[in-house]
Amino acid sequence: MLSYSKPISIRTLLLTIFLLLMIFPMVVITFVTYKKENQIFQNQVSQFLAQTVQQTGKALDANLTEIDRLTWSLLYQRHLDFLDSPLNTPYQLQEANRKFQQTVFFDLFRGRLDHIRAVYFVTPDKIVLSTDNTYQWAKQMNEENYRDIIATVDNKPLKMHWFSESRSAFRQPVGFETSVRDSVVAVRKLIDSNFSELRGHLLVQLNDRFLADSLANVRIGSTGALLVTDSEGEVVYRQEAALLQNVAISNAVKSLPAQGSGTVKLEGKWLLSYATSDISGWKMTAVVPMDELLGANQKILQYLLIMAMLGTVIFVVISILMANAVSKPVIQLARLMSYTSIDHLHVREIQGSVHEIGILQRNFNRLMDRIQQLMQENERKEKEKREALLQTLQMQIHPHFLYNTLDTIYWMSKKHQAEPISKLVAALGKFFRFTLNAGQEWTTVEKEFGHLENYLLIQSFRYRDRVRYHIDLEPRAKDAAVIPLLLQPLVENSLEHGISNLPGGGEVRIDARRIGEQVVIRIFNSGNPVDLVRVEQVLQGDAPRDHVGLRNVQNRIQMAFGSEHGLVVEQVEGGTLVTVTIPFSRITGSENE
Repeated sequence: MLSYSKPISIRTLLLTIFLLLMIFPMVVITFVTYKKENQIFQNQVSQFLAQTVQQTGKALDANLTEIDRLTWSLLYQRHLDFLDSPLNTPYQLQEANRKFQQTVFFDLFRGRLDHIRAVYFVTPDKIVLSTDNTYQWAKQMNEENYRDIIATVDNKPLKMHWFSESRSAFRQPVGFETSVRDSVVAVRKLIDSNFSELRGHLLVQLNDRFLADSLANVRIGSTGALLVTDSEGEVVYRQEAALLQNVAISNAVKSLPAQGSGTVKLEGKWLLSYATSDISGWKMTAVVPMDELLGANQKILQYLLIMAMLGTVIFVVISILMANAVSKPVIQLARLMSYTSIDHLHVREIQGSVHEIGILQRNFNRLMDRIQQLMQENERKEKEKREALLQTLQMQIHPHFLYNTLDTIYWMSKKHQAEPISKLVAALGKFFRFTLNAGQEWTTVEKEFGHLENYLLIQSFRYRDRVRYHIDLEPRAKDAAVIPLLLQPLVENSLEHGISNLPGGGEVRIDARRIGEQVVIRIFNSGNPVDLVRVEQVLQGDAPRDHVGLRNVQNRIQMAFGSEHGLVVEQVEGGTLVTVTIPFSRITGSENE
């Protein structure tokens, strides 16, 4: 026999838990909270810094892409106007240079001229066309830089490449410096797409405003700075900040991975976030001191300590109030449920460790048992109701046919006295044997078709030679489960309303096929056309109740197989076709007789 300890009152349990929590030093809780908050804050700062770098990088990439887009028209021009004529004489060269300048200023970079210092076009023969009149000869190029540029461009000839100012092939001669300084260089290789012929290289020398307009207004905190370097580690752009002069930071920037993005904490003093551009290959790095990022966090620690001390005092008072506030309604509910749940139902004896909660558990189990019992009773009643309704629907069709058959036997017995009557009686015996066993819920398509054959044999005596029939049952459909006496009313309608009124009689064809997981049964008669509107009204239950057969079959199919199934009646060439589609399944349990 199991023994149970005395249940604990919920009020006592709540007070004990709340007071035990005070044993743990509030300082420890505060310290853990601060550490966790500090970690979260650092992660948020790192994410914010990384997002700033990525957004700034996207803005810069948009400017680079714009310069790239402005040069696309040169890729698809079969003839470049400024190369139409030979460049053998100074006049021809000057005229070609004039056309090139017109193309650059009016067709290509008309909206970005304030960012462009000069544009150069170098032919395969190293003839230079330029918007800068001081550069029109290949001897003025920096050959070493030009070779490096061409080698890099040839590796990926279809994209525009970007180079720092130190790698430029053209530089301002001494004595020609202006307030507008050179900056990065964009280079594109131009190839005739029709003949795969090299037309030349386009070099766009941008000024310092190109990067300054995009990056000068970006602020990384109050003391942070932004730095852009190319794939070789050379500085493309830097903000004027003393932070970037630090040797440790400079070395850390050079040691960053050549590709990808990330955030690095340096010596616990600085936070570096970097992102590499897929367009230019430049690395954008933001540097900010940790003290600036975490300065506000120290104030949070002070507030936490003050709140911890006040919280300790307040917590004791709140614990008592909360214990009473929580336990009082629970105790009230437990008493109420104990009073209203006394009945004769079986209950599982589950005793909770808390007295009042144990009462709630026992009464909840009683309620669930009662609900399950009611559900089982409801399911049983619904099943009995469905079975009774199915039997009622099936019995509606028996008397109608019985009277017709007896009438047929009577008149044939008066006219014939031998073999035909014996066949009729034998078929009638089989028919009634199947009918009397039709109280079973399911039968097979094979047995249903055997019943139809007996029925048609009996009717052939009634209609003499005016009824011809043919039955075709696919072997794969024989075992399909079907409702008894489902098809006979359809065949009876074919005879009564289709063929009986024809002087020369007609033909009835019945077949069944299995198609996938469906069984399709078709009943065709060559009798008079049917009124499809009238049939639809009968199937929907809108017609007078003098068409028991069709409506009966429709209701039985939908009750047995679902509302998505039913009859389809259509007028086809030569007669009327009724199609019944049911899901394929076999009869479970014992075999129906």
